[in-house]
Amino acid sequence: MDYFFTSRDKVRRFGAIADGIDLDFLRYVTRERALKDGTPFFLGSDMRPLEPHCSFFLDLAKTLKAKSLQDYAYDFLDFSDFLESLDPPSDVLSATEDDLLAYREHCTQHRDEPMSPATWKRRRVTIHNFYDWAVDEAKLLARRPYYQRPNGRDVLSWGATAALDVRHLTYEQWRFLDRVGLRGLLPDGTADPSFRSAHTLRDSAAGNLSITAGLRLREFRALLDIEVGRPRRDGTAKEVELEAIAKFGLPRTVEIQDATVREIDWYRRTERAATVRKASRNLWRRREEFFVVDDVNTRQMKLRGVDHGRRRTWSVRAMDAELRARTMIEGEYGLEPMALFVGRHGRMLTSQRWEQIFLDAHARTLRIIAEHDLGLEMPHQVRIHDLRHTFAVYMLELLTELLRKQDAEEYARSGRVPAYAADHQSRNPFLTVMRLLGHRRPESTMRYLTYKKKSNLLVAQAIKEWNDQDSTYAELASRHGGRWTG
Repeated sequence: MDYFFTSRDKVRRFGAIADGIDLDFLRYVTRERALKDGTPFFLGSDMRPLEPHCSFFLDLAKTLKAKSLQDYAYDFLDFSDFLESLDPPSDVLSATEDDLLAYREHCTQHRDEPMSPATWKRRRVTIHNFYDWAVDEAKLLARRPYYQRPNGRDVLSWGATAALDVRHLTYEQWRFLDRVGLRGLLPDGTADPSFRSAHTLRDSAAGNLSITAGLRLREFRALLDIEVGRPRRDGTAKEVELEAIAKFGLPRTVEIQDATVREIDWYRRTERAATVRKASRNLWRRREEFFVVDDVNTRQMKLRGVDHGRRRTWSVRAMDAELRARTMIEGEYGLEPMALFVGRHGRMLTSQRWEQIFLDAHARTLRIIAEHDLGLEMPHQVRIHDLRHTFAVYMLELLTELLRKQDAEEYARSGRVPAYAADHQSRNPFLTVMRLLGHRRPESTMRYLTYKKKSNLLVAQAIKEWNDQDSTYAELASRHGGRWTG
């Protein structure tokens, strides 16, 4: 079995018309109702479309994005290959409950690196979706090959997905990771001649953006330069409207503190400017692949330009990450990316690249601590998402303390505390953090609340460190506190 993913850009770059075929390939793949970019398709040994694989993913492509389609495709291929390896061989339409049980045990017990419950949960979703489609939509099967109990459990159920591992950094840990791991400094603040990264300001600015605004990796990596903009003269925070790049597309407003905006501006005027200039000519040679903007409306936050030969107008908040990565504007030396954080080729960095950057930074901090015999304890692992956890834990604590202080002052002044339901809802730290993080369900935020209840003296000391040495969280809490009392 061979498999491919549709890509209009690859057809545009590499497509060639074969002799004897009267077909405009580019026009064919860009026509109305053409296959969506990223749609997987499968070919059998006879080089014909393989069913039911192709039809299943054609249906999935109606609602899923390219990255999700890719994940589903690899999961489904693994399942299909396992069935073919059985003796006697089976396939996805003739598989029995015993076959599914064997696949579950193969994935979770017998592989060289067995799957965790969380990873298997996603694989189980892929299999469920296929059989739901085969029974209810395509009518290829009369019933599912497994029995599902009223409580939802079936032969594919295994293990319990662990609760969110809430890991946060103290102020000292984050400062060391930022200065030494990302910026390449030595513990005494001097530059390390052996440090080779040319993007220290970019990496540090992105980390500070995540830890002070609670942004997910998928959100901060896809920001456009015009969304953050220049620092304001009055030093107020910059508000950014997220929607398409937010998880589940849930719109929310993010506040970026002035100190972070200024750090981003320093990166913009130095590293980013140099990178953009070097990459501009190469980007110009590939301009047909990009959305080339010629009209920027910063008041309405709309971009107008040419995308694949067609005039388009986009609201910035409605642009997904894939489109943002292709968005360029004509500059002095050629095409310039509109993405805020760019790599050496002038393109938006992938999530995998960002994860590697932080993995290397953490490894460097551990090495420097050992070489200089420092007393600092760093977590054994640091993920980019831990920066968002840090924001959530400390914001929840600070907002709670601020609310207690306001209630105490109100009680001392009038002998009572606010008791109206609407007032509690508008001032509730839990609901405020839920809104700031863009959570869809209260259970997601509740994990941080549970963690806060279990906090010990070490966590309390860490919060004090953040309050004493960095006012970002306190400033944001105070601003929300002002809204509560207004």
